[in-house]
Amino acid sequence: MLTRASAPLTFVALALLTITTMSREAAAQDRWAAIAPNLENSSTVVWATSKDQAKKLAVLACKQFSSTCADSPASTNGMDHVFAVMCCTDPKTGCAAAVGSTREIALKEVKRLFNEGGYAQCSLKSYFKAGTGEKG
Repeated sequence: MLTRASAPLTFVALALLTITTMSREAAAQDRWAAIAPNLENSSTVVWATSKDQAKKLAVLACKQFSSTCADSPASTNGMDHVFAVMCCTDPKTGCAAAVGSTREIALKEVKRLFNEGGYAQCSLKSYFKAGTGEKG
């Protein structure tokens, strides 16, 4: 049974528990995944604590294995999201990645990017899971 004297302590303990829980949730959301695709389809997903940092790391990781890296990596802070990587050859060769909550949405987004740019002769190279980097 709560007494008048213990009520403030109970309130403080509950407030601290709530703040701790909110801090853990916020920390869990401070993870960004990014990928910079290349013609060789050798790109990997990288992670960082900010969108900009993840994008920079994605380009650096790609350039370790390729000279054909995209300058604009795709990124997300949704670790359950999926990246779709596609390359096109007309009017020139290029690759891009887009992200979505499902494979279908990611594919639709990357197709939209290329359609808006006037590209054709496109083929899907791979899917990557944002949270694990796993292909497929």
